Amino acid sequence: MKRPALTAALALIAISLFIVAYRIVSLGYPLTPAKPDYVWTFRFDGVLHGTAKDSLLLLSLPSEQHGQIILEEGIESGSMSSNLLKEYDNRIAVWSGRPGPEGEYISYKASVLLQPTGTHTTVVPPRASYPYGITNGEISLIEGLMAPWRALNFSARLQVVLNLAKKYDFGGPQGNVDFLSLRDALRKYDDPTRLLVLLAAVNIPARTVEGLDLVEGVVGKTFSWVEVWTGQGWGHIDPERMEIVSSKTGFLALSAGGMSAVRTSAGELSAKRFELTRNVMSRWRVFFERTSRSARILDQWSLFRIPPEFQQTFRILLLVPLGALLIALLRNFVGFQTFGVFMPVLMALAFRNTGLFYGLAMFAAIVLIGYGARRGLNRMRLLLIPRMSVLVTLVIFCFIILALVGNRFGVRQFMAVGLLPFVILTMTIERFFVIVEEHGMRTAMETTLGSAAVSVITYLIIQWEVLQITFFVYPELLLFVMGLQILAGRYTGYRLSELIRFRSFRDGT
Repeated sequence: MKRPALTAALALIAISLFIVAYRIVSLGYPLTPAKPDYVWTFRFDGVLHGTAKDSLLLLSLPSEQHGQIILEEGIESGSMSSNLLKEYDNRIAVWSGRPGPEGEYISYKASVLLQPTGTHTTVVPPRASYPYGITNGEISLIEGLMAPWRALNFSARLQVVLNLAKKYDFGGPQGNVDFLSLRDALRKYDDPTRLLVLLAAVNIPARTVEGLDLVEGVVGKTFSWVEVWTGQGWGHIDPERMEIVSSKTGFLALSAGGMSAVRTSAGELSAKRFELTRNVMSRWRVFFERTSRSARILDQWSLFRIPPEFQQTFRILLLVPLGALLIALLRNFVGFQTFGVFMPVLMALAFRNTGLFYGLAMFAAIVLIGYGARRGLNRMRLLLIPRMSVLVTLVIFCFIILALVGNRFGVRQFMAVGLLPFVILTMTIERFFVIVEEHGMRTAMETTLGSAAVSVITYLIIQWEVLQITFFVYPELLLFVMGLQILAGRYTGYRLSELIRFRSFRDGT
């Protein structure tokens, strides 16, 4: 193998793998993009009962600020008016009006996709703040007790607070902190509030979040947890182990910052229920939703940014080079005989509309009819261009007959015959006739069967959604394919069919 070809092939393969690795390692792309994903369906239902005044219901909703992508959502409000508002990092649905005598049915439903770690950017909190209700005297006392640790680095301060919260039932002093005074100052508050106070005392931003466990089922209320700013994002503090876990693992956040997820004014909510269900989602839709909302340069130039009506075409086009590589391997390494390189690929593309069985049947029928016509034209001694024109006309006439038959008997596949590459079929008929004349009917049939087999294999490849998604997400893989094509093009060794054909020489007979 000459060095220029090897160098070009390895360079193309290296560039392709580098871009893919960058997407996976730095941008958080999945290693297996075709792996099934899940979407959570969140539903809230309740009946709002009012008084003589207008009632108000506020419901915190899933939000992209909480690392979620809202795919679809719908609101039912009956006779009440509804609006969507934004308050800090929270999205809020507001129902207002006067409920009927038996109350007003309220409903909200959304499909929520959780973003993977590393794809969600959050604005850094400006400063740590104390929870509502903490008095100035308590703040002064607590800050004085926690002063020795305020000068430590961020990680050390955070670990001190977690250790303090984990050992809250201490009974004596440790270091420079009077544990008994600190315990007495925080005794009247619940555990989340104590944790927020300790974090604020050492200037670490934290917040309470209210939401649901990511478990399928129906519950009547939400629960709260504490999240702390880790320097890269919000981390959930496990209240049992006092350790930080990903805030996107196992939780559906609805409200942040101490705001209640459900609030009413001049009214009472009954039959309240939250429901979560998990469904398998098309991986194609997953990537479309993520890249369409991303500001990263590779996502902005992603094929998912082109209009959806054109994406289907590119899904197939991206796999055509893979089919061409397959044909090169089957011809040069195995020894398959085909009618050229592009005929099997184009036939495979046409089979997507006609179906594999009907496509092969129509291909065989048209080639045989064309061969019979070509034998008749041979007696007329026509020039090449007029002869090919007659064959093109005959092929199109066969298309018309098949379409009419399909319409008459309700076979839609026959009506899709117009998508077969008629020019390639015409050239195939001519090549079939020449091979019969020069090498005999057996060789011509072997070439026809080889072309059909390669077309079927190529069809199965381009129909494989796993490959479609992989190449659509990582189009740079075409450079990898091109490198393999160059390597295959420099192969000059024996084909497998030749080893079988000349096996008598190998055996010495």
